[in-house]
Amino acid sequence: MKEIFPRACVPVVLLLVGSAFRGSAVAQCGPPALDHPTPHPELTVSTPWLAAHLRDSGLVIVHVESDSAAFRAGHIPGARRADPMAFTVGDHDLPAPDALRSLVEELGIGNANRVVLYGETWHVGWLYVVLDRVGHGARTTLLDGGLPQWRAEGRPVEAGPPPAVARATFAVKPQEVVATTEWLRARLGSRRVAVIDVRSQEEYVAGHIPTARHLDWSRTFTRPDSALNDQASLFQSASRLESLFRAAGAAPGKEVVVYCTIGLRASLMYLIAKRLGYEPRFYDGSWSAWSGAGQPVATGTEPGSVR
Repeated sequence: MKEIFPRACVPVVLLLVGSAFRGSAVAQCGPPALDHPTPHPELTVSTPWLAAHLRDSGLVIVHVESDSAAFRAGHIPGARRADPMAFTVGDHDLPAPDALRSLVEELGIGNANRVVLYGETWHVGWLYVVLDRVGHGARTTLLDGGLPQWRAEGRPVEAGPPPAVARATFAVKPQEVVATTEWLRARLGSRRVAVIDVRSQEEYVAGHIPTARHLDWSRTFTRPDSALNDQASLFQSASRLESLFRAAGAAPGKEVVVYCTIGLRASLMYLIAKRLGYEPRFYDGSWSAWSGAGQPVATGTEPGSVR
């Protein structure tokens, strides 16, 4: 099948972000994937790109929307609706990879398909984590600006129910993307792990995982208030996103772990971390699991230490 996603050009990428890594990367001695991150700008695509590739064979466009009426009111032509809640179990947790296979197949996604996700700001990252967990993350991308940006540019929108989709066959290739409470507790304080709390400043100050540094997820958008209310807003530039993550403790040689309250905000930050070239872990249980399990807690504006 013809490749329809833009490929990252390593020499160009190094020119763009190499200065951010120069020096510190040489000093590290861990796995190459950690010490020498390779950015993946192809994990997001623009609305002009999607408009040009809208009818490409093998491309699956997924509208992540919990409200079926909102989908019927307007969606990108050819898009299929995915209810994010269908991809959860228990207290908003990720199902096991094998349990996700049937849901992915129902969307008509096979291993050869390329996938473009867009939809609710609070949920769209969840579907990326789902697809990455079953081994399809490298063939999945997020539409920067989503439907609001698409509409703002006067591009065509369809109304009505989702199209009939033939069930696909999908072979799961499980990936280690999730950090459990036990996994994280065993690594707190490690120089090789950067824990990032992506909730609001108020939530962070009230209580956070010890050693975690703060990065409000809304700061990754050029217009935070608009993005959080499903209005048009793009992501910050790659250099700005890199600066935000570095200020929150991410660096070459460190495994980045992101968390929020139940995983929604962290799922989008997981994608951004991967786009920047990190090998992140998604703490699925997030603060609700940590605080409910009697684990140590830090308060205030400082990361705190492990006791």
